Amino acid sequence: MERGDDYFQFGAFRLDPYERVLLRDGRLVPLPAKVLSTLLLLVRNNGRVVEKDVLMAGVWPDEYVEEGNLAQHIFILRKALGEGTGSPRYIETVPRRGYRFAAKMIEPDKKDDDKEIVSLAVLPFVNASNDPKMEYLSDGITESIMNGLSHLPQLKVTARSTVFRYKGAGIDPQEAGHSLGVRTVMMGVVQQLGEQLVISAELVDVEDGSRIWSESHKRFSDIFSLQDQLAWEISDRLRLRLSGEQKEKLTKRFTESREAYESYLKGRYHWARRAIGDLKKGIEYFQQAIAEDPNYSLAHAGIADCLVLLGLFGAADPRTIMPQAKAAAMKAIELDESHGEAYASLGQIKLIYDWDWPAAEADFQQAILLGSSYPTAHQWHGESLVSAGLFDQGLVELKKARDLDPLSLIINTNLGLNFYMARQYDLALEQLERALELEPNFFRAHLHLGMCYERKRMYAEAIAELEKARSISENSWTLAALGHCHASFGARTEAENFLDQLLELSQRQYVSCATIAVVYAGFQDRADQTMEWLEKAYEERSGLLIWLKVWPIFDHLRSDARFVRLLRRIGLTISSVRADSSQQITS
Repeated sequence: MERGDDYFQFGAFRLDPYERVLLRDGRLVPLPAKVLSTLLLLVRNNGRVVEKDVLMAGVWPDEYVEEGNLAQHIFILRKALGEGTGSPRYIETVPRRGYRFAAKMIEPDKKDDDKEIVSLAVLPFVNASNDPKMEYLSDGITESIMNGLSHLPQLKVTARSTVFRYKGAGIDPQEAGHSLGVRTVMMGVVQQLGEQLVISAELVDVEDGSRIWSESHKRFSDIFSLQDQLAWEISDRLRLRLSGEQKEKLTKRFTESREAYESYLKGRYHWARRAIGDLKKGIEYFQQAIAEDPNYSLAHAGIADCLVLLGLFGAADPRTIMPQAKAAAMKAIELDESHGEAYASLGQIKLIYDWDWPAAEADFQQAILLGSSYPTAHQWHGESLVSAGLFDQGLVELKKARDLDPLSLIINTNLGLNFYMARQYDLALEQLERALELEPNFFRAHLHLGMCYERKRMYAEAIAELEKARSISENSWTLAALGHCHASFGARTEAENFLDQLLELSQRQYVSCATIAVVYAGFQDRADQTMEWLEKAYEERSGLLIWLKVWPIFDHLRSDARFVRLLRRIGLTISSVRADSSQQITS
């Protein structure tokens, strides 16, 4: 349906005949439908007397009503407009004839009003239900709307991990919008009342704080049509001109099963929390979704995403989980080739497990082609380039990921890590400090800070940061880094102690052989043991080995023929690089 009239503006009011809403200072003025029709008839005849019989015929075309009904509507209107009958500003009574709308109209700035709004942040919807377990639903609806709109190239949609830092009630939308650098902010409330789902949403113009649109929807168990309607209304209110393909993508459904969809939302809720226990729980929910609908491509992609992260976090033997991750990603793509996220996961698997660099590059490129606004695709692609020694190109991609998701803790931290791999230690320190401003207790940021200080020969600072990381999370990463740091500064007894702890931990849980090699690499006279554990890491197909070409702690092994052969077996070649240099390593 094409838009007919422009809006009418008078005083503090704005009347939109297309949406049939009256706003006062950007806030919705609730009016019954017939009362609103009365106002529209009067406004469209602004300055002219509208006879009573004309008003009654226009508002009640197929009904017989008395003049008392019209008088009651005029009374409601005057009350809504904030005026009495003594000195009307808007509606004048013309005795024995009818009514005249007498307010001076404000000419709208049509040029600005017709302009597309090109940036949006969808803040996390608030769960207003008494049941905290329904949190997955409010988060899931937020993500569903966000994901649908992010496929529109003409609209910049702020990424999930950035907006979810604004999770919770009482957020000032205008303040959040200014911080995020967007023109509009969407907010909403989700409530489950028995079998009925109620969603209230609004769009706020960040420039002046006015409400562009506000609506409340109710459906009996039909979450799909609710989300479809919200997506359509948002795109219309943002004045987006959509192609047929974009309209189809906006409301694309991947399953018709509500049970499968709710299990999927629960899976994504746990996946987003990133803890190892949550990732395993997420897999269980994705499997439940697939049991309900075996062709649910998003659920297969969810399993791949969880397994890839478990592999990256060193939570299990790669030989066990990575083939499962690959099968899940390929199944998702087989069911729907439009999944940029599934291609990103598949590319990461081919990189860190298959060591198939050309195939990984092709999948990352496809992921970015299908979803250029997906920050993780740019992050993983950038890391693959850095690990191959292509520092300039890789850091550009990582910075793009950060720009798409500026408050992402892992992207900000990993950008610092990649500066470290490029031997740009001062930039790495600066970036990691920024990450800690987002979350002071993120152990990975402290871990990488300690590694940077170790390379700069700042012993006290390095140990302090690594001990801080261990106090937050004692795991194989923090133990290995502390062992390496002590060894590199000649504190052999302390280093041996951390090595023993790491070996003891490996008896109780999976510990990557690469982390043990990291400790031995700190002892300059233990090249044989370092190579022995790197060979074991190769046998277990440790994902950490993709960094061997550029990892500064292995610089003393670069002339070792065994190290060179190992690099070639994982698809890399070596060239000389100084440990204190920022020069690019070339293949």
